[in-house]
Amino acid sequence: MNLEQAVLSAILAASGLLFLGRFLRIVVAVRKGIREVWWDRLGTRVASVILDGLLQRKIYRERSAGVLHAFIFWAFVFLFFGVVEIVGEGYIEGFRLPVGPLDGPLYLGQDLAAALGIVGVIMAIYRRTVSKPKRLMHEGNRAAVVMLLFILTILVSFLLLNAARILEDAAASTAEWRPVSRGIAAAASAAGWGGVAASLEGSMWWLHVVALFTFMAWFPYTKHSHIIFAAFNVFFRKPEPAGAMRPVPVERADTPGAGSVRDLTWVSLLNAFACTECGRCTDNCPAHASGASMDPMHMMMRLRAAVLARGGEARTVTRAADGGAPEAEDLFHAVHSPDAVWSCMTCLACVDGCPVFNNHLSKILEMRRALVARGEVDPGVQGALESISRYGNSFKGTPKARTKWIRSLPGPVKDARKEPVDTLWFVGDYASYDSRCQALTARTASVFARAGVDFGILHDGEWNSGNDVRRVGEEGLFESLRDRNAEAMKTCTFKDVVTTDPHTYNTLKNEYPPPNGGRVLHYTELLDELIRTGKLQLSKKLSQRVTYHDPCYLGRYNGVYDAPRRVLAATGAELVEMPRSRWKSLCCGAGGGRIWTEGVPDESKRPAYVRVKEAAGLEGVATLVVACPKDYVMFTDAVKTAGLEGSLQIRDIIELVEEAL
Repeated sequence: MNLEQAVLSAILAASGLLFLGRFLRIVVAVRKGIREVWWDRLGTRVASVILDGLLQRKIYRERSAGVLHAFIFWAFVFLFFGVVEIVGEGYIEGFRLPVGPLDGPLYLGQDLAAALGIVGVIMAIYRRTVSKPKRLMHEGNRAAVVMLLFILTILVSFLLLNAARILEDAAASTAEWRPVSRGIAAAASAAGWGGVAASLEGSMWWLHVVALFTFMAWFPYTKHSHIIFAAFNVFFRKPEPAGAMRPVPVERADTPGAGSVRDLTWVSLLNAFACTECGRCTDNCPAHASGASMDPMHMMMRLRAAVLARGGEARTVTRAADGGAPEAEDLFHAVHSPDAVWSCMTCLACVDGCPVFNNHLSKILEMRRALVARGEVDPGVQGALESISRYGNSFKGTPKARTKWIRSLPGPVKDARKEPVDTLWFVGDYASYDSRCQALTARTASVFARAGVDFGILHDGEWNSGNDVRRVGEEGLFESLRDRNAEAMKTCTFKDVVTTDPHTYNTLKNEYPPPNGGRVLHYTELLDELIRTGKLQLSKKLSQRVTYHDPCYLGRYNGVYDAPRRVLAATGAELVEMPRSRWKSLCCGAGGGRIWTEGVPDESKRPAYVRVKEAAGLEGVATLVVACPKDYVMFTDAVKTAGLEGSLQIRDIIELVEEAL
């Protein structure tokens, strides 16, 4: 072994040891999490790795960021083979991988990928140093720029190395497959620098190797650890519906939720190391935008530090005042405060926007469970829970008052407990008790009747569905509500279940036992079906421009976007999409029990206020259409607060359908 080979070996060994040491430390720390099943639905998991990990389809939602990331990612994929050959040359002169006739196309791919990678890196550096989007301006930005400079050095040195070899005829046989390197060589020769450039071949080789292995040694210590862990994160993520919360394990019934790092599953801990620190989660978070301390990205960054601290990386570990878990492990000390946890609106925008499928929300909900177990509950939430526990609803209304809205109808509504029906209508609390929503509920019943729907309700046998109860952390009360409603539904004979409330729709569909083998439908889905089958004839065409708000629990949670739009189209109304529509829809601010709290102090930052301002800013639009009782309540109040009573009206989609009959 000569001196150069000894130096190369030392570089490889040092880089490998630093990389492997950090990698193993992370793996050991993550494995301390609670065990979780990961081997189910292997086909789904593998397909997701290909589509979401390798092809990265989610990252292209933001075109410019997606393109630059794709350029960098595929540059690394193609250059992997070139790197193996370059390092191999350090030990065996002229070393080449035995790829046979594929060597030419491989060299072409490497050359083009390196050039595009350089473009991607320059775009990324520009974003972080010149355009400076707010979500990237955090404490990890400087390290990210340094890592990008290393990547740029690796890619540029690769092309310069090949150009130098073309100039000295060492790579003449492959020159035709390297158009970019050949172009650089031609430019250098034309400028009279051909001899100098050719003499730099050795320097470029060493620059490439040193930059590459310095990068390899350092990146696991930065947010670039996602290069390794993102694909694993995609594979191990929960394949269940987004709207299904995991039950509290029986063995943890006395200590539910997560108050410490040790209470999280190992997949939840893995999330922290897959985080790319792109800021999409925080950028999409309505709680953060409203001025709350909630910050999903920094939650992941702090969780990463807490996981490593538990693994022994922290310099000092201070015990909590009560002598319990170390402060470095306590989630409310090290990751997010109780106030931030309660500010979450459970809109799923953070999870839906994450390109590596991190689940911020699951951790927040587990922390809420821990807070409820400790008795640390928001006063408004506590009052609603007490009312639901006693009366079955958050309005302190008697069970008999649940059907007050029926009084405005010409006839009674069937009691599904006493006679069979085709459709069981689970009405929901706000549709039943809120005075502003009761008229809408009666209109829905009238439209169903006009369409010949054979429907019935549970009358005073219906209690709160428990969706929001579960998401504020009261698992015991949720289970009681679910069991009570499920028992009441078992006594009924029906085919399908329908509800007007997306929150109720979500929990009935994803967290209740299957309803007699039938479907769970949102009323917009049923209306769409009735219109398309001709059972509901809309004879009038509404000549008005409207916009539509996608409810979080209908859209992001359950993917129902088209049915409401088809219903609106059938009425003849012209739909003008909101600036943030479909999966980008801005939460109204009611979810996760937030409708029971005092809300955001600054009215102008409340999500509902911002949303009605968006709607009012659309040209020729005077109507914001909703498909959720809570949206109706939130936006009706926001219109008054924003002073838009004379220019914007809030209407339920059922009103337009009824008007078009």
